[in-house]
Amino acid sequence: MSFTIPEGLPPEVYPLAWLVGTWRGPGFIDYPGIGERPVLVEAHFSSDGGPYLLYTATTWELTNPPASLEGDIDVASLQAGQVWTSESGYWRVPPPAEDAPTTPDDQPARTELEVLLAEPSGHVSVYLGVAQGPRIQLATDLIARTATGAEMTAAQRMYGLVHSELMWATDLAAFGHEMQSYSSGRMQRQE
Repeated sequence: MSFTIPEGLPPEVYPLAWLVGTWRGPGFIDYPGIGERPVLVEAHFSSDGGPYLLYTATTWELTNPPASLEGDIDVASLQAGQVWTSESGYWRVPPPAEDAPTTPDDQPARTELEVLLAEPSGHVSVYLGVAQGPRIQLATDLIARTATGAEMTAAQRMYGLVHSELMWATDLAAFGHEMQSYSSGRMQRQE
């Protein structure tokens, strides 16, 4: 499958061009005090011409979960229930530092990332990380919350393109618990 950089995409975000579009698929949340629950996630990455990607995502409780995340899943048949959460923000590629190390030609380039996210639960987070080819690792640098926002002290995220699907996982330190798995799943690109 060939890939074409979307028309009008600023060169600063070319390393993230593979994310542009709408992704949708099943996952699971499992965290102390919440319990395990199947979810449906839809994420949208787009550009308005600025040197960043616009990002929105919504997570719903899944009314008809697949028995497993393994194998083929008909994403169109998945039914969204009540909204669990949503988030929006910006994915930026900051200018490289003047003394940034270079990588050998046979290795995918490492691209530094800054991700700014806002959640209606009363959180604003800044994630820092790297993209290396179609793999992204992020960790919170800052989390601010409103007086009524739930206590969350740190988070880590991973995204990876595997066989044309966007795999994702989130680890969380919240509600007095140490960093541990919170959610994971896989999404397919939507037309």
